[in-house]
Parts: sequence; structure tokens; C-alpha cells
Amino acid sequence: MLNVDIIGQLVPNPLTMIVQLCSTLVLFLLAKIFLWPSVKKFLDARTEKMQSDMNAAEQAKQDAIAEYKKATDQLVSATGKAEDIINAAVKQAKDEKASILAQADREANAARKRAHEQIEAERTEMIQSMQKEMVEVALSAAGKLLGEKNPEELDRQAIDMFVKEAGAHGE
Repeated sequence: MLNVDIIGQLVPNPLTMIVQLCSTLVLFLLAKIFLWPSVKKFLDARTEKMQSDMNAAEQAKQDAIAEYKKATDQLVSATGKAEDIINAAVKQAKDEKASILAQADREANAARKRAHEQIEAERTEMIQSMQKEMVEVALSAAGKLLGEKNPEELDRQAIDMFVKEAGAHGE
């Protein structure tokens, strides 16, 4: 059968244990003397890098917030300017419309006035033409009835006066 010393296996040999502890202590001291300064330097550099990255990120965040506020202010300003431009354009269009309507009204009134004046001139001309025709007819009728020849100019003046008086009573 197999002979195995279980207690010997479970409890370590004190001499082996002391040697292992001494060698671990020597390794620890060598690591602390030779490796720890470079590891500490590396960790410090890494910490500084992380801190500078965090500072840069915070600064970028602050810059972004400032740019956002600036852009928002510009947008509000641009919106206000756009509203002012639109209001000015609407006002100008209304003024232009009023001006065009006033001009059209003036032109229509002038055209009505010219038409009225033309109608009055034609009426006056027609009345004068009718008076002349009446004088001619009256002279012709008077000459045929009387059979005498008066000076035609005197007759014309008399008939003109008669026609004017008759026209004044008729109007």
C-alpha cells in the first residue's frame, strides 16, 4: 500500500518556510528599490495625463456652452432683425400701394375732368352751331317772307341777339 505522510504534507518544513520568506523579502526589496520609482513615475504621468484630459474636456465643455449661448443670442438677434426687415417691407409695400392707389385716383379724376371739359366744349360748340343754323334759317325765312334786302349784317346781329336771349331763357 502506499505510504503517504499526510501530516508532513500538511505542515510545512520550518526551514523551507524561512527560506521562502527571506527570498520573498529580497524580491520585495529589489522591486521597491529598482521598479517602484519607474512604476510611480508612470502612474504619476498617467494621473497627470488624465487630469489634463479632464481639464481640457471641462474647458471644451465651457467653450461649447459659451458658443451655444453666443449662437442662441445671434439667432435671437437675427430673428429680431428678420422681423424688422419683414415689418419694414410690409410697411413699404403698404405705402407703395397707397401711393399707387392715390396716383390712380388722381389720374382717374383728371380723366373725368378732361372728359367733362370735352363734353362741355362739345356742348358749347353744338349750341353755337345750332344758333348759327337758327340764324341762317331765320335770315333765309325772313328774306323770303319780306322779299327785301336789308343789310345782312344788321339782320344777323338782331337775330343773334334774339337767339341768345331765347337761349338764356331756355337754360
